[in-house]
Amino acid sequence: MGAQGSDLRSLKDVRDATSKIFLIGNNSVHNFEDAQKMFGRGADMVSVARRSLENPGIFNEIVSSILAVQRQTGWYNAPKHICGGGDLRGLTFCCLPVKPCVVHAALKKIGMTAKEFAELKLDFVKGTPLQYGEGTCFGTMAWCCKATKPCFLRDNVLDAIGLSIVEYTLLKKRMAEHILSHRKKLVSNDA
Repeated sequence: MGAQGSDLRSLKDVRDATSKIFLIGNNSVHNFEDAQKMFGRGADMVSVARRSLENPGIFNEIVSSILAVQRQTGWYNAPKHICGGGDLRGLTFCCLPVKPCVVHAALKKIGMTAKEFAELKLDFVKGTPLQYGEGTCFGTMAWCCKATKPCFLRDNVLDAIGLSIVEYTLLKKRMAEHILSHRKKLVSNDA
């Protein structure tokens, strides 16, 4: 099935179940785009062993791209948004859960209500630059999306408070770790 199918689902399922293992995306990596799909679903590293026989330059191509993403964002394997198929780390980029969307299913997986999730995120941002956000959708950057997704509202706040994209993303990464450290139940494949 390749990087588009079961490999990505398997990565996401394993990452949703635990953050305690080093996860390697192991199949169908032919270029950086394939690697990025795996990173966005929880892979810490990818294997390009099969492809390297055909293209020995793939190592340099992927490493240079990973380094560029790391320099630009501070989190080379940041998850996709939950609504885009990302793993549970993506809860850090979710909006305030006030309408029907997939965030509710993700919260159910970890045994958390929408209210508990909202309180947890708002508690986390207190005393951090993420507490700011007047003019954003929900008045605080607790609810803002990935920096790689264009948003002039978030970017205006980042500029106003002098927070770089890397600093913003690293705070969001810490928030993801905080959210998942407060999960009330472990995820099973049938959840």
